[in-house]
Amino acid sequence: MTSSAALRPQPTQPRPYHFPPFERTQLTNGLTVWLLALPEREVANVHLLVDAGAASEEEAHGGEAALTARLLVTGTRRLDAAAFAEATERLGIEVSSESSWDFARAAFQALPRYVDEGLALLAEMVREPRFDASEFDRLRSERLADIMQARADPSRLADEMFLRHAYASGSPYGRLSAGVPETVGALTLDDVKAFHRASYLPSSAHLIIAGGFDRDDVLRAVEDRLGDWSGEGQPHRDIAATPAGPRRVVLVDRPGSVQTEIRVGLIGIDRHDPRFFPATVMTTLLGGVFGSRLNIRLREELGYTYGAHAALDPRRSAGPLVARAGVHTEVTVPAITETLSELDKLRIEVPPEDQLRTVKDFLIGVFPLRFETTGGLSAALEPLAIYGLPDDWWSNYRDNLEAVTADAVHRSAMELLRPDDYLILAVGDAARVGNELAAANFGPLERAAD
Repeated sequence: MTSSAALRPQPTQPRPYHFPPFERTQLTNGLTVWLLALPEREVANVHLLVDAGAASEEEAHGGEAALTARLLVTGTRRLDAAAFAEATERLGIEVSSESSWDFARAAFQALPRYVDEGLALLAEMVREPRFDASEFDRLRSERLADIMQARADPSRLADEMFLRHAYASGSPYGRLSAGVPETVGALTLDDVKAFHRASYLPSSAHLIIAGGFDRDDVLRAVEDRLGDWSGEGQPHRDIAATPAGPRRVVLVDRPGSVQTEIRVGLIGIDRHDPRFFPATVMTTLLGGVFGSRLNIRLREELGYTYGAHAALDPRRSAGPLVARAGVHTEVTVPAITETLSELDKLRIEVPPEDQLRTVKDFLIGVFPLRFETTGGLSAALEPLAIYGLPDDWWSNYRDNLEAVTADAVHRSAMELLRPDDYLILAVGDAARVGNELAAANFGPLERAAD
């Protein structure tokens, strides 16, 4: 009888992929313009990036970056919310504005013939936002409600609590980028206006345009719409990614919970770390695909969970590296034991070539999918702009993944997975799991409120 493994289709060599050529130029006001022209495309995507992410906030004002970004699409000095929405509908464009830790993005997608008018609207909303008091109150209330809703969800609560306990007290990375109730609730419209004045400036901004457009026409439009934008901001704030302390266990009580959300991890790497590719392969092997070690062990073999994952979040400073799963309450301790065991195996053993090959084939195979749309191409240029990655980053990406060896993954695991630094966090029913966690002796046990 032929085995199912023998019948399983084998991966073929990936088709060649070449990231499209792009160019960049800089206006006299400091704005850097990135152009990726694809004349055959029927739409163009425009992304304006400014150094106005959460890392630019004062901690007492946590959340103002996110709130400022959301307010941009609620009108301009000239157009109220209804008129602004009507203008976007007339042009048939989709406008968005959001922020992350390291930058804020205002963007739109349009047919090529509307790029100029879209740029005019984008420039107006970024340079002359309306900042209506009623819209501010509405969005602040929505954000506060979202935080409360997130804390009622055990998975989202666990994510927030992991950050709070992984990073040292006072570190910006110890919270979600969109703020916490104490800071969001205290924000005023004047705070948002002051943040906008200090952060939405051309000297450190990048404009990315990808898709169907005429290069000369677009450059003229950019100069017309944004060439007289002025102002210089402060250098980007460096965040010290300081751990809260040595290995320990934190238990967050959710009385009556039938599941426990577990997180095991520590502070990882920043975006410029030379171990980026080995660490990416290592994390994917651990929990980045369905056939990853964590998922096979916790889900397929033991039936503890519907899914187990691991993620690496490199930022301008070192972000978290976390293994995560939601498990049945009665297997909380065994699931943590197995998770720690899988982490240990990565440190102790060089991964087998067949496992490494499967993970690399996946990462290399899905690589071109992110560039199928003009929006994906625009997003691909963002890390080059924000983090100063080399122009050939994407051209060499597959080769860099392919070059990762089993020994490199092993070295990465030994350096990055430091057992003495692990934070082991459990969100569940303390009455049912507290004593078992204490007896398991994973580390000093702390009980925390949400």
